[in-house]
Amino acid sequence: MPTKDAVWQALIAAFPEPDDTDTHVPALYYSQMADALAGLAKVYADAFRDAVYRIQKDGLTSERYAIVEHFRESRKVNPSLVREDHPDVYAELVHLDGRTAQSILGASVLFAQCVDAVGEEEVLEKAVITVKDLEEALGEEYAAPYLEVKRSHDHFEVAVK
Repeated sequence: MPTKDAVWQALIAAFPEPDDTDTHVPALYYSQMADALAGLAKVYADAFRDAVYRIQKDGLTSERYAIVEHFRESRKVNPSLVREDHPDVYAELVHLDGRTAQSILGASVLFAQCVDAVGEEEVLEKAVITVKDLEEALGEEYAAPYLEVKRSHDHFEVAVK
């Protein structure tokens, strides 16, 4: 099987790095190679998944190789069991996350209850209105002056002038 270095050397031989006085040309080359290799990596990953699926589906075995399945583990508490076995711990720790509380009560009811609990000034410091909700309420054109737009670097592109 080829190593990463062997593949790299084959690619460099087949697609040599440009030797150009305009430094934008190598930048364009690297950008296009990165895109091509990302696409190729997806092709190989898909082919690998298909091969493993066929091996497992057909029950194929090999004297030299084995398919090893790796797992990620996630843990989640079963609140009902804790309530049954440790009601004091359950009463101390049980809660709803914000999204669940909002889905049960609704955003405006939850907001009002928070205002009642800690006061309007403290809640207003943390209050939000989603862009989608404001645009639906006012329309995109009328919502625009109320939006803060922040730009952050995403990526570079070499463009032909």
